[in-house]
Amino acid sequence: MDKKWFVLAGGAGVAATMLILSQQTDQPVPDQEQERTQEVNERSTERVEDAPAPTHVLSEDALHQWAFNEARGIAAKDVGLDQLDDVTAAKPSGLEWKSGIDHGALLFDGYSNWMERPPENVQVPEGSFSIEAWVAPRAYEWGDEGKTSAIINQHDREQQKGFIVGMGRHGYVTFQLALNGEWHELWSPAGKVLPKDQWSHIVAQFDQKAGRVQILINGKVVAEKEVSADMQLTPAENIPLQVGKHNQATAVSEVFQANMFNGLMDNVSIYGRAFSEEEILQQVNEVKNQYNGELPAPETSYDRTVYRGDRYRPNYHFTAPQHWMNEPHAPIYYNGEYHLFYQFNPAGPFWHQIHWGHATSEDMIHWEDRPVALSPTEGTVARDGVWSGSAAYDENGVPALFYTAGHDEMIPNQMTGIARPGNPDHAKLDEWNMNADAVTVQEENLTTPEGKVLFGQFRDPYVWKEGDKWFQLVGSGVEEAGGTALLYSSTDMENWNYEKPFLIGDSMEFPKTGDVWELPFLVPIKNTKTGEEKHVFMISPYYMESSPYAARFTFYWIGSWDAETMTFTPDHQEPREFDYGEHFTGAQGFVDHEGRSLVTSILQDRRSEQDKYESGWAHGAGMPIELFLNEKQDLGISPIEEVASLRQKELVSIENATMKEANEALQHVQSDQLEIELELDVSDTKHAGLKVLVSPGNEEETFLFYNNEDGSFNIDRGRSSHNPDIEKGVQGGPVELNGDTLSLRVFVDKSIIEAYANNEKSISSRVFPELEESKGIEIYGIEGAPKVNKLSVWQMEEAIPEERD
Repeated sequence: MDKKWFVLAGGAGVAATMLILSQQTDQPVPDQEQERTQEVNERSTERVEDAPAPTHVLSEDALHQWAFNEARGIAAKDVGLDQLDDVTAAKPSGLEWKSGIDHGALLFDGYSNWMERPPENVQVPEGSFSIEAWVAPRAYEWGDEGKTSAIINQHDREQQKGFIVGMGRHGYVTFQLALNGEWHELWSPAGKVLPKDQWSHIVAQFDQKAGRVQILINGKVVAEKEVSADMQLTPAENIPLQVGKHNQATAVSEVFQANMFNGLMDNVSIYGRAFSEEEILQQVNEVKNQYNGELPAPETSYDRTVYRGDRYRPNYHFTAPQHWMNEPHAPIYYNGEYHLFYQFNPAGPFWHQIHWGHATSEDMIHWEDRPVALSPTEGTVARDGVWSGSAAYDENGVPALFYTAGHDEMIPNQMTGIARPGNPDHAKLDEWNMNADAVTVQEENLTTPEGKVLFGQFRDPYVWKEGDKWFQLVGSGVEEAGGTALLYSSTDMENWNYEKPFLIGDSMEFPKTGDVWELPFLVPIKNTKTGEEKHVFMISPYYMESSPYAARFTFYWIGSWDAETMTFTPDHQEPREFDYGEHFTGAQGFVDHEGRSLVTSILQDRRSEQDKYESGWAHGAGMPIELFLNEKQDLGISPIEEVASLRQKELVSIENATMKEANEALQHVQSDQLEIELELDVSDTKHAGLKVLVSPGNEEETFLFYNNEDGSFNIDRGRSSHNPDIEKGVQGGPVELNGDTLSLRVFVDKSIIEAYANNEKSISSRVFPELEESKGIEIYGIEGAPKVNKLSVWQMEEAIPEERD
């Protein structure tokens, strides 16, 4: 089976005092990178001929039987036919082989790998037949169009042919088949589900002689249906047999499909006979006895190492361990560690069935992956999605999570839910219990002085405590006015009273602020020199119709907050743009144990769906930022001081140099994993700044510059990448200089560029150079040469999250 993976001006300057501490980086040398690439390619195309035979199976006499004992390569042996079947795999790293019930097992990642046998090579059962499998799901799918996540199938539901065994929403097992041209459907009953992150043995069988269809889980019958004794399977003779993928999957986009299994499989077998309940139970007990009565823990965690060598995946900014992430949110400090949660799709690098991922850290830089915190859960108001929210302390100082609960059969389908730790004494808070009922439900016909509140637009609760009272902001909008945040109060965190709109936007005068406000938050900011304190209110806009502004901006207002009157009075009517790069979104703030007001964010990558499919991941978090009140009565920003712990080696340190001298010092620095501090006197230039990710011939390069003509700080990505699918253009906005000096702090992390100008404004962007050698740095000027007051460059170490305990 074929596979597709898938102009500078020099000038006289002052005498320079220059110290070049190092001109080498700790990046892998090209030979090492080539060896790594070669190793991955070889592993990704290997077809392993010999593998241990299965032992923990109902019978060795199978029509088809895959033991998944290969441990490497891209093929699995069908013991029944003594043939190899290629396994489709999208990621360049290939397949993830794990330990199983019997030797090895294969991880099906939920979107990109499956096994397929053409119809002419399928042994169609005649009369009775059964399907056996050991499975360990790591997530449940939403079940698009009511279809199941296929474990194994060869069927055409519309034509009423063939069979499918799969897992439905919330883990229910289904066996569906066509008998004599009539479709029969069997499901496990309420409560009988396949538990996540545990091995389960399933048998689905048709006993022609007994005239029945059965589902057995762990040796016990959970569902049964009587049929006529003379029936037999109506085969889907023109449909391929697929393992892990639905024959008639629902398209999520032009690239991704739903209805795929997400988890481990072992010993998947099709037999041309039915088994007695005693035989099946005996088989399960024999396996348990092999493991002293307790089945092994499946290796279902999300393995970050599969992305080693990925050209664009950030190495010191936080990312989800695999697949798709969006807003990092609900940051909180508890028992000596920061906790960060984030929007996560365990099924692949695309927006869909949303969970809350979870990570912990002692410094907000070096993170440790924890188990998924919240999942769409049957019997709760979050049945269909767990969307963005926040964290707050209860009356005992224990964190609680507030989230947007999605339930498609309720009106409105968005509410606020709450979850509490299963064990508050556990330092990592690995277990969370979701309340079945909502804690905040939007009232219908809410009115404001500007118009009626949009019913059904109600999400992203932000909760904090002042004194003995908790406050909650929920994002919404006002008809024909603009976005808003609805303010609620509570004395116990679970019973909430609606108070009023916190602030109402004006989408006519400020169209970039959108129709609905998402992720609203309020935190105090302080001027440490004067002691003056104010508050900053920040939002992410949402647009009810398609907009070129979508997912590009974050706005804020500085003002005064009075908790007694529950009134926020902004100092300025016009919203201010937080980040000029058009990639920084989803901000959320909190106050940590040191009293710092910190902000987390997502940096949208905006790659094509195909790029995400082939790479296996999407998006990444911005650097945690500290907020303060500056001398201009505006928002001051700075990356948290802990980021300095990532400085691995100082490559260049220069003071009072000419542009030429600085560039001579920089010419040997080749890296895409850096921190740069730069102070430039730009007074004698039209444009001046820094180029990063520069190729030797300047075919690819990204400009960060100050425009003296209009007083703006900008990024120019016109030559950042040869890839035509990557967004280009110039983005920026006004920045006041300190005299004639532009002070920059720049972070380069693979595809991420973050630049902070004068601790006042930032530009966060994503760039994807195609040339391997696009790793240079250069100071430049147009119509004049800037003076380099100070330049320091550090190689940054990786901050890849550690595997959890």
